[in-house]
Amino acid sequence: MLDPLARQRRPLLTETLPYEVPVTFSNEFLFVSELRKSKLSDKALNFLNGEYRRPLKAEAYTIPFNYQIRKGARGFNTLSIVHPLHQIRMASFLVEYSHTIISECSESLYSLRAPYKVLPEVSKDEMKKVGKAKKLDLAHVAPQDGRLDINFAPSFFSVRKHNLLDKFYGSNELLRLESRFQLLRKMDVTKCFFNIYTHSVTWAVKGKPYSKEQANKYTFEGRFDTLMQRSNYNETNGIVVGPEISRVFAEVIFQRIDRNIISRMDERLHEGRDYTIRRYVDDFFLFARNEAVLDELNQAVETCLEEYKLFPNEGKLENLRRPFVTNITQAKQGIRDIATRLVSEAKKPLTENEKEQTETRRNMRNLLEELRLVVRDTDASFSEVTGPIYFQIGQAVKEVLKAEGDLTTDKKLDAINRVRSILRILFYSLASDFRVAPIYKAFQVLERLKKFKVEIGESESEALNDYIIYEITELVSTYKPEKVGEDISLEMCNLLLLGASVSPDLFLSQAPVIELCTVLLRKKSMGYFSFIAMIFLLAHASPSDDYKKALETVSKLARKRVRKGKTELRTSSEVYLMFSDIIGCPHIKVSERKALIKEVCGVGDLSDDDINTLAKHVAFVDWDAGRTSHFLRRKQLQPVYSAV
Repeated sequence: MLDPLARQRRPLLTETLPYEVPVTFSNEFLFVSELRKSKLSDKALNFLNGEYRRPLKAEAYTIPFNYQIRKGARGFNTLSIVHPLHQIRMASFLVEYSHTIISECSESLYSLRAPYKVLPEVSKDEMKKVGKAKKLDLAHVAPQDGRLDINFAPSFFSVRKHNLLDKFYGSNELLRLESRFQLLRKMDVTKCFFNIYTHSVTWAVKGKPYSKEQANKYTFEGRFDTLMQRSNYNETNGIVVGPEISRVFAEVIFQRIDRNIISRMDERLHEGRDYTIRRYVDDFFLFARNEAVLDELNQAVETCLEEYKLFPNEGKLENLRRPFVTNITQAKQGIRDIATRLVSEAKKPLTENEKEQTETRRNMRNLLEELRLVVRDTDASFSEVTGPIYFQIGQAVKEVLKAEGDLTTDKKLDAINRVRSILRILFYSLASDFRVAPIYKAFQVLERLKKFKVEIGESESEALNDYIIYEITELVSTYKPEKVGEDISLEMCNLLLLGASVSPDLFLSQAPVIELCTVLLRKKSMGYFSFIAMIFLLAHASPSDDYKKALETVSKLARKRVRKGKTELRTSSEVYLMFSDIIGCPHIKVSERKALIKEVCGVGDLSDDDINTLAKHVAFVDWDAGRTSHFLRRKQLQPVYSAV
């Protein structure tokens, strides 16, 4: 069994970070460091337990690191990485109140995504799915008593019904509702998480009148309210967006709203006969037998939301009449069919027959054309409908690679051409749907090709790398902003990491990449994502005087940014993260890391060995990329808020 501290820190792995982060970034080093820091030297331990990681005082607030991600063709979402010291507090809270949370989230029968129970660390079935883990460069948290590695826990809570909204759209539950009700209205809440009033969690748990009179910061709801405030610059209006804990907080509130809606409606109508509702986080689905009932239900939802200072997004109301099929439904079905046929083409036995090879390539090319036509003909956007294609692209590559081994020259050529055809579909989809989750999928596909590239020989492998780098560079050129700020977007950060993972030397020689790097190196300061991408790119390229000089410039700019905010180490998440990853970066001189620790934390007695040992205790980025495959497998397990 896991020791008590491991159980207390476990939510750090899944509940306190957004899903969308740099592909080499995680809380895993923090988690394991908390369990193994006692093995450090006295001086190193004193640093770790001092100003750097000493627990926050109860009244202390922190400022999250906010950044934007693309949510579609035009829109953006703002996500937050909460200060790691506050994340530790969040993890402890979730463990301490896990049963209370489950109880509070079991009150509504209408929620499609509510915490249901605490998951075991990892099941054997889940472990089989992801294979063997590459261990951290720290004393590892090993499986004990038949339990499997906690590093593969998919989440802390299991979710009742559906972890993804797409699963509801394809469920028998929706079909049953369609058979009972003629009308469906879909609505969501305007900027829900940004508008949630933190004190309203006490209204939800104890009722508004009681809460106004008997507010108590030591109750579950009082502590949850304070926790979310303190993690977000002491704001009461709005909560951080991204971490699973924020969805848990919102769910507690919306459970009460659900019940209030039903209570209001049941004064005149009968739930289940005249109407019903379903809710996925802040997305409402209103079912009714006629227009009058639907409008009355709509009004009840608006009234109950307003009691909690929340409002529907009038611009996104959607009305459907039975059958509840939209253009997006049609597009997704069409794309599923295309994806299935892609896998079928990939499954065909490799052949030496040139005519058959040409036919397979043509069929795959035609599938790409069909994909384009489906999206156009249904008037959908790629980001809304291409989710099904990414998983099947991975499966198609997997099918081609099954034939690895002693292949004839002609069969090897057939395999290479099939892989290139599949990659063409991948990169076309990615160019049309440039978001973080699809970039993760591209990482996963390219990771699978590493062994294949060894099997096909050096010249063929180089040619395949040339093609992949060409496609990635095209994306850099397309999505590089005209005016580059101090920090690049998360999408661009992950794209640069993707190029570096394929062929850093070749990637760094591409004109759009050179242009972007040159602009970043000329800045007076450097943001966190730019820092991660630039260090990773330069450190993994073949050594040269130019790259060495560029690395020194990146180090200088990053250290300058930390020095500027050195008094905010325990307040600013961005300063803390950048400081941690400078100290944890083996590509920055030990002397520079020592000097920064002394200036920021006042600790000047650490040895070179102490610095190198501390690196894996403080880093959030896996600078050696040894665990990238592991991080990607975790992304496969981790339930996300919306489908890819």
